[in-house]
Parts: sequence; structure tokens; C-alpha cells
Amino acid sequence: MRDKPFFGHPWLLCVANITLMTLIDRTAYPKFKQFPDAKELAELYTPIPEEIKLAKSKTKSHEGFFSFIVMLKSFQRLGYFPHPELVPIAVIKHLRSCLKLLSWVKAIPSERQRYTYQDTIRLYLGVKQYDQSAQKIIAILVAQQAEVKDHPADLINAAIEELVKQRYELPAFSTLDRLICHIRAMVNNRLFIRVSSSLTVTEILYLDQLVKGDADSDLATLNLIKSPPKSAKLNAMKELLAKYDSLI
Repeated sequence: MRDKPFFGHPWLLCVANITLMTLIDRTAYPKFKQFPDAKELAELYTPIPEEIKLAKSKTKSHEGFFSFIVMLKSFQRLGYFPHPELVPIAVIKHLRSCLKLLSWVKAIPSERQRYTYQDTIRLYLGVKQYDQSAQKIIAILVAQQAEVKDHPADLINAAIEELVKQRYELPAFSTLDRLICHIRAMVNNRLFIRVSSSLTVTEILYLDQLVKGDADSDLATLNLIKSPPKSAKLNAMKELLAKYDSLI
């Protein structure tokens, strides 16, 4: 989250965050379930002896040990490291219970500890940090996919699948979204140029007229092409089909 308001207006930052969250919900980008049930907690967040042994060997305090385990189980669930304060309370309570730690033991590591623990966890799980190589892999894949897919969510899902396949840590969703939107825009622009360069002057003038036409007229305007039937009745459908026939 930025410290300064987005474009100088706090409400625009709120709108941007809502839009981003809406897009996340349409993708396969992993997120915490805020209220996991007992079965999910037991299956996904219960540390095994090997993990506990690793955590104890890499930490020097109760807080460090607890923080390490929370980071490890969170990464195993999501494929990236969430901010410690975003881990659901239910997960924290479950892990504290499994490890038999008192309530005063917190799971908020220092910045230095976070970086150290992240490196250890990646090494333990055999996962590579997201870097320029991963970005290049995604850029090539999305450029190919964007030739046949246009919805951003579909392209994001393809990128996520490839990163998981290549054993890469997932970047922040905003990072993924910006990269894919940029590539998608370049591919679409290339397609537009390819199509427009194949049109004759007459065809270009005709298409321009579709855009500039009077929306209230019966002429074949862009608004007509996009318009649905006035109603679900047969006569309305026939009327719309007749207008489409006039385009031929």
C-alpha cells in the first residue's frame, strides 16, 4: 500500500484497490480464506516434525520460531509470502496450539528476519524467487496467449500456472497485473495495426462512418452493431436481423 494518496486523491486509491480486488477474485491467484474450518486448518496448516525441526535449527527465540512456522505454512498454502499481519487469526491460533506456545508469543518477525527466513524456506521447498528470468518467461507466454485470449483474468491464470510449473514464487498480484496489462496492450496494438494495414481506403471510410453515425438513425452505426433486440419478442428479433442484413 502506498503512503501517499493515489494521484493525490484518497478516494481514487480506494477505487483502485476495489477494482484490483475484484480482478483477483476472477483469477486463480491464491488467497487466504479468512474463516477456514477445522478440517482445512488441520490439513493445510499443521506443521510436520521435519518442519518444526528445521524452524528450531534456524531460529533463536520463541518469536522467531513461531514466525518461521507461520511464514512456511503460509507460503505452502499461497505460493508467496504474505505480510505477517494479513495471516488470518484462525491460522495463527491453530499454529500456536500445535506448537504449544503461549498467547504472548507473536508471529511478527523483524525485516531482517523476514528476508533470512524467506531464503531458508525457498531453499527448503525448492522454489526460486521471482526475478527477471521469471518475468521473461511470463512475458513470452502471455504474448503468445494474448493472440487468442483477451480477458486479463485468463492471461493472469496462464501466468500463474506457468510460474507454479517452473517452481517460481508468485509475485504480488499488482506486479502480475501490471506486466500482463502492458503485454496485452502491446499485442492488441500490433493486431490493430495488422488489421488496419490490410484495409482499403473505402473500407476505412466505411468503418469510420460506423463510429461517427447518428445513434438515433436507422443507419448501420456502431451503436446498431452493438445493440441488443428491443425486447425478447419475435418481431423485435426480426427487426434487428433486418438491420444486420443491411450491413451486407
